[in-house]
Amino acid sequence: MNKAVGQVIKGVGGIYSVKTDDNMIVRCKPRGKLRREGDIFIGDIVDFQYDKKFEGVIESIHKRKSILIRPYVSNIDGVVIIVSPLPEPNFLLIDKLIIGTIEQNIKPIICINKPDLDGYTNLVKHIRNDYEKLASIVEIDALSGKGGEELKSLIKGKFYALAGQSAVGKSTFLNNLFGKDIMKTGEMSLHVNKGKNTTRHVEIIQFEDGTKIADTCGFDKLIMPVADPNNLASYFVDFDEFLGGCKFKSCLHVEEKICGVKAAVESGELSKDRYDRYLQLYKESVERWNKRYD
Repeated sequence: MNKAVGQVIKGVGGIYSVKTDDNMIVRCKPRGKLRREGDIFIGDIVDFQYDKKFEGVIESIHKRKSILIRPYVSNIDGVVIIVSPLPEPNFLLIDKLIIGTIEQNIKPIICINKPDLDGYTNLVKHIRNDYEKLASIVEIDALSGKGGEELKSLIKGKFYALAGQSAVGKSTFLNNLFGKDIMKTGEMSLHVNKGKNTTRHVEIIQFEDGTKIADTCGFDKLIMPVADPNNLASYFVDFDEFLGGCKFKSCLHVEEKICGVKAAVESGELSKDRYDRYLQLYKESVERWNKRYD
């Protein structure tokens, strides 16, 4: 058996494809404890052994520099979030992803797709109003490739996860970005305005310039980790400039009467939609925190 170090680039049915720096790809199973715990993420740097048939066993996982759960991916530099007028954006999911990027100190990029659809202009305004201070925002057209060069310049040489609801155009955009059919594309179900999920697993795709993209599934099932709700506001960094108006340093911006964040919402300086989603996430966090020992 030969020993090597590589990155997990794909996982299906408990079998992981591991790629080394010299582009050798080995199909691996996890060893013992790793197999029982299922603790292997796409993007993990691993030690493994392999035979002449390029089949191997993952022995251990290196320390991760970042990690996201649902989508399960590690060691990324940031997340590209694609939204479109249809399916209707789930801003609560976007907020949860943004919280994840802040917690992991990675960069979020929001791409707004499908400019030919009604509501696109309003969506652009909404996204810019709520997230311009938090993320880079790129207007794209997955069919024509518009915005591709701008996005490439932001992610060049780095490792990004690609996230978005089904049928927002992730696979189409990836195909145009690469100039060939990399991913299978789905279609919109007109009955429920939801897409057919064509990505069943997470897989890393690499550009010639070294840029890596992990196309992800599971975005619709993204959940908040169990965490102290008193710390939630610290991840809403767009609230920070208004904290001087809060009477208490420990202000939660919920029921306090003298609150700079609530005053900013009333004056229009801070998005009411964004604040309302904060209240919803705060309530969710309280419920999960109170049930953490159940």
